[in-house]
Amino acid sequence: MIGIIILNYITWADTERCVRSIWETESGKEFPYHIYIVDNASPDPAPPSLQRLCTRDGVTWIQSEKNLGYAAGNNLGIRRAVEDGCDCILITNSDVCFTESCISRMAAYLQNHPEVGIVGPKILDAEGRLQKSCLCRRTGLKEKYLVRTRLNLFFRRQYRTYFGLDRDYDRTFRAYAVLGCCFMISPQCVKDVFPFDEGTFLYEEEYIVGIRMEQAGYETHYVPECVIRHLHGSSTGEVKPFAYLCETNSEIYYCRKYLKAAKWQIIPLYIYRLLKYDIKCLCSREFREYRREFRGRAGLR
Repeated sequence: MIGIIILNYITWADTERCVRSIWETESGKEFPYHIYIVDNASPDPAPPSLQRLCTRDGVTWIQSEKNLGYAAGNNLGIRRAVEDGCDCILITNSDVCFTESCISRMAAYLQNHPEVGIVGPKILDAEGRLQKSCLCRRTGLKEKYLVRTRLNLFFRRQYRTYFGLDRDYDRTFRAYAVLGCCFMISPQCVKDVFPFDEGTFLYEEEYIVGIRMEQAGYETHYVPECVIRHLHGSSTGEVKPFAYLCETNSEIYYCRKYLKAAKWQIIPLYIYRLLKYDIKCLCSREFREYRREFRGRAGLR
């Protein structure tokens, strides 16, 4: 059985739409599934329409007492699904809509390719445009500086090959990691690679999973026959000061733990993030008001 984990935080309408898209596109006959909605302590209660959905068979509501972020929030769902006997695990953002047989196709692909631990779908935005965003190589310090900063303006070839922009996204290919908005994990990979590392609150999860997959000897494949629509950021909205803080701290955590980077190797990257925040302050009152808290909570400790 497939355990489908939907992480929710103040995205009630998106979550309901996601659940309905699963029901409308999957029969569950060949690959039975169970949906787990994990609420990350949303301040407002779920609307009656979603509450009614959660009383139906095949749906379990998991309430977190506090907002745990992406990794720890999804881990609540993963652990419960495994306890209930689910083998494959599907991780999906609430702002994802599934197309016909997408989930069962991912499950069938994993079943037919035992060397593959994770499969990711083709991602279309709300207007139906293709999102090319697979990570096609390991994110090391070189990639952090040359690809993940504005230096990428001068290193276009590295940028293109890193994100697979030179790949044919209408064909299956092996990636280093796929986006965290939606992917399915094979039964053995669930046991060997997961749960998520809870050292991050938000961001960097794909990089960490990629390294763990590599260490465990599993492959990650992008499979375009499986298609989702992603509303791009309904879960987190536009980049907010708090999200930028999470991104900065997660980056430091990743560099230290997974890249074994020394402090002097991270300092230039950290200074870049501080300067970028100050630039955002010039255009955003919200960033200016959060600046003191950002400076107090972000940093190399």
